Amino acid sequence: MAIQTSIANQKPNIEQIISVITKPIIGEICHQVIFSYGDELRLDFGEMSAYTHPKLAHLCKGSWQFGTRATPWVFKQGDRILTSSLPVDIDELEIDEVEIDAVKKVLQQLENKELIDFVIYAHNISLTLVFEGDYQLILQPDLQDDSGLPYWELFMPTEQVLTVGPGFFWECKSIHEGY
Repeated sequence: MAIQTSIANQKPNIEQIISVITKPIIGEICHQVIFSYGDELRLDFGEMSAYTHPKLAHLCKGSWQFGTRATPWVFKQGDRILTSSLPVDIDELEIDEVEIDAVKKVLQQLENKELIDFVIYAHNISLTLVFEGDYQLILQPDLQDDSGLPYWELFMPTEQVLTVGPGFFWECKSIHEGY
């Protein structure tokens, strides 16, 4: 009985909580890899459907949408780095479209791949998405970044969004709640 009490009184850590929240996405297929805004990466999983807004009706989105925000990332297969996020000169706000297209082409290897694991590491808030074929998308947040932007977001079919960052901040809330 004492063991149960001590376990019940332990505060769950971010790794445990994120694991529970993200468990339903494990086994989903990544159908689409795009850059949504500048160099922000978006992966669409699950059932694909058209946007409801008339101006976006020609585009599709997944029932699960994972997006990077202010976060450097590395895309690997096994121990080999295939590509990584591009440095963006914030002062000039220039993003090289040719480079983005080249990176996108490499990242499209994730399309039609099953998500095997979704692992966050509490000590530095890094995240690893593991896919079939030994592919890994590793997000490496800069804890010194003062942009105020989240590191990444996961929009879920339950109309909730899991937001991680900046810093060690995280929340899971309804998409209908304001920011």
